[in-house]
Amino acid sequence: DTINDLSEVYEPIKPTVYDYCDALITNVTGPVISESPDCEGAITYTWTYTDCSGKFSHDWTYTFTIDRIDFTVPEDDTETISCIADLYTPQNPSVNDAYGNPITDVTGPVISENPVCEGDVTYVWTYTDCSGKFSHDWTYTFTIEREDFTMPQDDGITVACAADIAAPAVPEVKDNCGNVLTASEPVISQTPYCDCFITYT
Repeated sequence: DTINDLSEVYEPIKPTVYDYCDALITNVTGPVISESPDCEGAITYTWTYTDCSGKFSHDWTYTFTIDRIDFTVPEDDTETISCIADLYTPQNPSVNDAYGNPITDVTGPVISENPVCEGDVTYVWTYTDCSGKFSHDWTYTFTIEREDFTMPQDDGITVACAADIAAPAVPEVKDNCGNVLTASEPVISQTPYCDCFITYT
């Protein structure tokens, strides 16, 4: 009999056997049960039949072949975060094989490379059952989506002459993740003929 798990083993019904003279053989010993495999393999139940003369003896064996079936893992999970600094190692789920036994052969996480700014970072665990035939990945994906940052209040100064204008020092501005931003070159409005504003943006 081919079964899928050790829990499905049962004691078979041994056959009725007659000797050469059609007399029922009653000297039957057994079953002798082989050692159970750790995962897949065979388990045998063996009975020994001996005729009344004691000269002739034969075994009858019933073999269970344990052949595992595939298992499933939970659906992958995702999370959206704002900054690479918000990354952490997620808790991978507990996974059972098709018969409710915990899978202990778990490797990972394998972590993908961080994006330069926005993008995905994946943490991948691999689950393998005791037979080694079936293996599945479970993935946790962080999607990094930046949030907007705030600027200081605009600033200004009053000067008497256009010749007194000098490029102002720009303030230090950080993005929402605390990284210092690099400012572009200023866009300078046209110098007025007399009284007016000149802006450096």
